[in-house]
Amino acid sequence: MIVIAGTGTLPPENTEAFMAAANEMAAASRAEDGNIEYVFSVEAPGKIRFFEIWEGEEALGAHFTAPHIAAFGAAITELGITGMDGKKYQVSSVSPLFG
Repeated sequence: MIVIAGTGTLPPENTEAFMAAANEMAAASRAEDGNIEYVFSVEAPGKIRFFEIWEGEEALGAHFTAPHIAAFGAAITELGITGMDGKKYQVSSVSPLFG
């Protein structure tokens, strides 16, 4: 299992347009084979967070070649996103936090 988590910054006035593009891309990503979770959120105007869970490297690799990823990349470039800081975590086990 692969977990991706990170942040990005953009001009605050572009936050709403970014989230519209992000929500469209996230919906397409959630439909991909091997996707378990795909979420964008706004921490504050101009600061976004992203969180993804994938079944494994094969699914993540296929995700990066999907057409909606290229379209999203073009959209966020136009919106002035900078400071993308993402991390990829290999998960060897999962257990409930509560209960």
